Amino acid sequence: MSRHLPRAALTLAFLLSWTNGCKRDDPPVPPIETAPVCPTAEELDALPLPASVPTTGTSLCRDGWCWVSHEPQGHNIHAVWSHPTEGAWMVGQAGTVLHWKLDHWTWQSTPTSRTLRGVWGSSPSDIWAVGDAGTILHFDGTGWTAVPAPGSAVDLRSIEGVSSSEVWVSGKDGRLLRWDGSAWALVPSGTSAELKEVSILSAGDVWVSAQGVGLLSCTPTGCVAQAGPSAAGATEAPRDMWERGSERWVTFGHNPPVPYLWKDGAWGQAPIEPPPGPGVLNSYSGLWIGGADDAWALVSGQSSPSIGYKRLYHWDGGTWTNLDLPYAHLLESNATLWAVETIGGSGPSDRWAVGYRGAVMRWDGSTWRILRQLRSFQAAYSPNVPTVPAGIYPLGLSASPDGARVWANPSAGLYHLNVAASTWVSSEGEWHAHLIQPPRSRFSNVEFTASGTGVQPLQGLLAGDPEPWRTRIHASAGDNVWTMDQQRVWAWDGQAWRIALEGQGELFAVWTHGSKDTWVAGAEKLLHWDGENWQEHPTPGFTASALWGAWRRDLWAVGRKGSTAALFHWDGEEWSEVSSDALQGIGSLEAVTGRCGSEVYAAGSGGALLHWDGATWSRMTLPTTINLFGVAVVGKELWVSGDQGAILRQPRPAR
Repeated sequence: MSRHLPRAALTLAFLLSWTNGCKRDDPPVPPIETAPVCPTAEELDALPLPASVPTTGTSLCRDGWCWVSHEPQGHNIHAVWSHPTEGAWMVGQAGTVLHWKLDHWTWQSTPTSRTLRGVWGSSPSDIWAVGDAGTILHFDGTGWTAVPAPGSAVDLRSIEGVSSSEVWVSGKDGRLLRWDGSAWALVPSGTSAELKEVSILSAGDVWVSAQGVGLLSCTPTGCVAQAGPSAAGATEAPRDMWERGSERWVTFGHNPPVPYLWKDGAWGQAPIEPPPGPGVLNSYSGLWIGGADDAWALVSGQSSPSIGYKRLYHWDGGTWTNLDLPYAHLLESNATLWAVETIGGSGPSDRWAVGYRGAVMRWDGSTWRILRQLRSFQAAYSPNVPTVPAGIYPLGLSASPDGARVWANPSAGLYHLNVAASTWVSSEGEWHAHLIQPPRSRFSNVEFTASGTGVQPLQGLLAGDPEPWRTRIHASAGDNVWTMDQQRVWAWDGQAWRIALEGQGELFAVWTHGSKDTWVAGAEKLLHWDGENWQEHPTPGFTASALWGAWRRDLWAVGRKGSTAALFHWDGEEWSEVSSDALQGIGSLEAVTGRCGSEVYAAGSGGALLHWDGATWSRMTLPTTINLFGVAVVGKELWVSGDQGAILRQPRPAR
């Protein structure tokens, strides 16, 4: 029941309040806080191209996404087939098919995201590619189509042919397939072993390398054992096989592999010496034999317990020669040479070496050229500071609000560092090292990149304080910077650092909206600072990898719950789990960002990228299966980053 004051009392109260109001300064009424307004499509269209977008080089694009790192692309390449006049086709990770001709690259669309492991063609308009889960693709000169494979979906490893109507494929579980020009058919191999290599001279003369079984001789009706050279074990499978006219060149063994020649129905020692490099720590990859006076080998090993090497050798008919490769930059050349694993080609003046992280080199008969660039990732570092491995690191990502600068953190994922402080700075399309010194007894004048505010100094750090290369940062202003390592959180008020939180176990992410509104993610809990105290919000089974908010009443936490990815949302009162069909098949989410409450992005394992439109989460199409550890709004574009030093950008479509 409400009570009402008499009219006279109300009048007196009003006069007193009016009189008193003239004699004192009342505190201002705080404005009503509302969510930030999302930019319109027209406003985004009007933004200039971010200064960090590369304007030079060769970055391939497909399905609306373009590679920033590496160039022309960063997927692993497992096989190459080349034509004397029409260039080379390369296949690999995430259904990748690349075509190179006269220094022009094309990232061709394919109907699969499965890894492709073999490629062969009878002509530029008749090319086959095979890969994981029984994947078979065919190129007719204009596009790639999927062709059903008979039998269960097992991984396919190798493909060879002699004509458009005689093509053979080998794979796991003893899988052997034959194409007769109209259909694929199963060939009984008589074994369940993995069939690694296939060599064909004719329909009635096919050899297959069976792991743990040895060499098989096959026809369309089945396979029988084929004796190897007497020096090889009865069950030793060939390492590699090549057809040269009516002859076969075959290598057995591993340290080093020994070449043999099959000619006129008998084995003989090939007129090629084993590749050089004696030593138990050596390994050999990328073997390729073109004949008695043309062979190549990649040899890696260790010159000391702590120093490794990888060299490319050529056999000219008499000796193996370690080529002095004409590289422009030592570190970049080492990164590419370490990455290549497979050699192929169509002739003495057309040799290719391909491998991990998009590594490609081409031999034109006199010199090797690097066709994969690292955009100065290696060159940015001094050779005396070899702190970042050669392109194998996962990258976190953050950007300045205008998109003029992008920071990539090479330690992401190794220490649960996703969108984090960084050691790389991109400016006007080039990468520059933002070096952080190794640990010492005292740190001083160490610079960090703070998401949202540019570079903030972390001064006077003592031993035991956060290790700079293992630290995350988030800031809302120059006098409100929060940083953390795995165990403690520090806060910067513009004057000094203080330890703000410790003793809470392992910590994973930090996000701040102001000095009285900061969140930290711990193991199965989220912690909130209100300016005076910390409050714990348990999230049983869920641990957040990253946090992002449009404002204090609209915050997202992404991570893992059990063995699957999960999303939690804060509405200003409580955390709640958000279910979505878009999460199906995703192991974990590792990064989250956005422009406003109705434009949020989350990235995670297997190339997963999700979009929130203010009402629902949906899955975005991304032409990669690389695990993602970073996502950032870069001006009017969206960028993602992840394993293998990969960075891709989504240009905003022209309207």
